[in-house]
Amino acid sequence: MTTARIPPLNALRALACLAQTGGVGLAAQALGVTHAAVSHHLRNLEDWFGVPLVRRNGRNIELTAEGLRLAGVTRLALDQIADTCRDIEDTARRPELTIACVPSFATRWLIPRLVDFSEAAPAIRLRLLYAPHGPRPDADIVIDWYEDPSEVAVAAIRLPLLSGHTQPVCSPAHLQRHGPFDKPADFARARLLHDEKRSDWRIWLAENGLARELADTGPVFQDFNLLVSAVVAGHGVALCVASLIDAELARGDLIPLTDRLSNRARAYWLTVDAQPTPAARQFIDWIGTRLPDAGPAVPGVGSFS
Repeated sequence: MTTARIPPLNALRALACLAQTGGVGLAAQALGVTHAAVSHHLRNLEDWFGVPLVRRNGRNIELTAEGLRLAGVTRLALDQIADTCRDIEDTARRPELTIACVPSFATRWLIPRLVDFSEAAPAIRLRLLYAPHGPRPDADIVIDWYEDPSEVAVAAIRLPLLSGHTQPVCSPAHLQRHGPFDKPADFARARLLHDEKRSDWRIWLAENGLARELADTGPVFQDFNLLVSAVVAGHGVALCVASLIDAELARGDLIPLTDRLSNRARAYWLTVDAQPTPAARQFIDWIGTRLPDAGPAVPGVGSFS
């Protein structure tokens, strides 16, 4: 904390209010004090600094250069104090909920629907964090995908959201130029696109009697949204999470090529490490009414006990 001497804060406040209102009477009205009190504060400030801060011309009054400078910095400080006070009051009145979510689910399902949650729970201040798959972030709620329900068994709350199974898709233009892909053998000549890693295509190829090495070519996209953009643009064939490309399928931007799925046990899960806060419970209740379960419930799913 600074040890420099400062004049009385009430006097500084009176000067700042005078600069804002343009008159002693108006400043007194705004501060809820008398005309004489404001004049007294101004005299005290001038005595404290030893320089004139206002000029009087009959009934008119204006600030000197020093007065304007002091009033400006005082107004700025008072505004910052007011903003901080509002933030503290807002925090005390409105609980905060932090949700960490993998970008595929966040951008393609959650964010378009968050306005519904804001309307259902307007008192909650929401923070949505980018959460890469795998590392456990510090958040009230985590939404991520897992290959098996046993991976979330240690969570206090675990709720299945969407299936994460993948399906080969491509754009109509790519299918017309490079298809057909009517049977698994046709995929041996497909230009394969990969989501973060090549292992998903290696598994699909092996399950369908094709060489795993066919997945060693083709670009790898670090983000599911980038992958979807590339497939829609006609770059090749990709294994996409079927539950997250409803819009592209409905518009005809993407076409499913086969019903031979992959990652059949994969699912998106909501998890909470400890007993959920009231705000977290509200969100869990809200999202539970908007998504079908990804699979059979495991013991304790959705339980607050």
